[in-house]
Amino acid sequence: MIRNQLCRLQLDNGLRVLLAPNPVGASVGVAVHYGVGFRTEPEGRTGLAHLFEHLVFQGGRASAPEGYLPRVQRAGGFGDARTRQDVTVYYAAAPASALEMLLGLEADRMRSPRISARTLRTQTAVIDEEIRLMVRNRPYGAFPWVLPRVLHSRAQNTRDGYGEKADLAAFDVPLCERFFAEHYGPGNAVLTLTGAFDPGTAERLVRGHFEALPARPSVAAPDAHEPLPDRERRLTVPDPHAGPPAVVVGYRMPDPVTERPDYLAHLVLAALLGQGRQALLRRGPTAATEVSSLSVGCGLFGLPLDTTGPDLLTLFAVHEHKHGAEDVLASLDGTLAALAEDQVDSGLLHATTARWAAGALRELGDPGARAQLLGLREALFGEAELTLALPELVRTGVTGEQVSRAAAQLVSSHRAVVRFVAAGGAPRGTARVVREKAAA
Repeated sequence: MIRNQLCRLQLDNGLRVLLAPNPVGASVGVAVHYGVGFRTEPEGRTGLAHLFEHLVFQGGRASAPEGYLPRVQRAGGFGDARTRQDVTVYYAAAPASALEMLLGLEADRMRSPRISARTLRTQTAVIDEEIRLMVRNRPYGAFPWVLPRVLHSRAQNTRDGYGEKADLAAFDVPLCERFFAEHYGPGNAVLTLTGAFDPGTAERLVRGHFEALPARPSVAAPDAHEPLPDRERRLTVPDPHAGPPAVVVGYRMPDPVTERPDYLAHLVLAALLGQGRQALLRRGPTAATEVSSLSVGCGLFGLPLDTTGPDLLTLFAVHEHKHGAEDVLASLDGTLAALAEDQVDSGLLHATTARWAAGALRELGDPGARAQLLGLREALFGEAELTLALPELVRTGVTGEQVSRAAAQLVSSHRAVVRFVAAGGAPRGTARVVREKAAA
């Protein structure tokens, strides 16, 4: 049973703390979200947020020389980090007995991470290897980054998580120290605790480890407002590793704050189109194109409500012949038009939303994932409760009429369409785009 008890406190240095105890089980999850992502990077400093994630993940000065991860693993836990458009998160899960150790490690790197010319060189090389493995030598490696580059116009909304190679090569220790001072202060962070702990004890431990950290002013995130696209935009990407060709499509999502009912209807629409055996795009004409891989989702990384800025509903389809892209688009357009005209079958709607909600509830049963998701929505929207409410909002709160309206909005909107073809089958000169590592 997942308990919905949430407790908030804010320390004098500005750190926001979210306590979500669950007496069932014997493990804890800890996550720290900082309000900095690749949208926040200064002009000419692309890739800095992701590089900094690598630098800080190594641990603070007090954890030297062993570092962060070996200590967590020795205690029977795991930890990782990732950078997104608006936030960078560091998270871990471990036996409940390790809670104080986890808090101490997080406070240590919030106070003073170990940044040196050597670690800077090492982590820059690690990122270059990630790009080689996840982008240069991976089929369709430009997905999903190519979609915002095609559909959006503001520079901060088209950046990828890795950055330009020339920018990465120019970073030095003083620049990283300034970036830390401007974005990694307690007032720009949310600390989330989940799992098997006593709230009173947890508050005492949090205050003991974090209260003495000095407050620091944070640089405000840039305005990410993006006008709606005024036309459909298309691009062909030559891919030396692509086997069968592929087509990807991106639509602008409604605003997650001011248009949340419409946002949730688009979330359900994406599930109806491409998720599960009964997905609408796996039937009829689309099946005849021999689509070997199909995915439809909300959010650039497939996670809904993980950014406050412009976001996308995406489709990715690998097809088996040269005309398959137009067949997929025709089937997509026809399915959307039919949904806009007539409401979806109530039985299919119920089955789809129930399956989606069940998956979301299973994910919340893991303390590490729960800490990440609660802290994410708290950091972005001030609504950790949204994570707990989302399964039921999707299961019972979206009507067939709302889904029809969402389909009509996609029919009338301007989208991005990108074709992946084997290298040599398309003009040269397309922009370099990269995909963030799966674990970051």
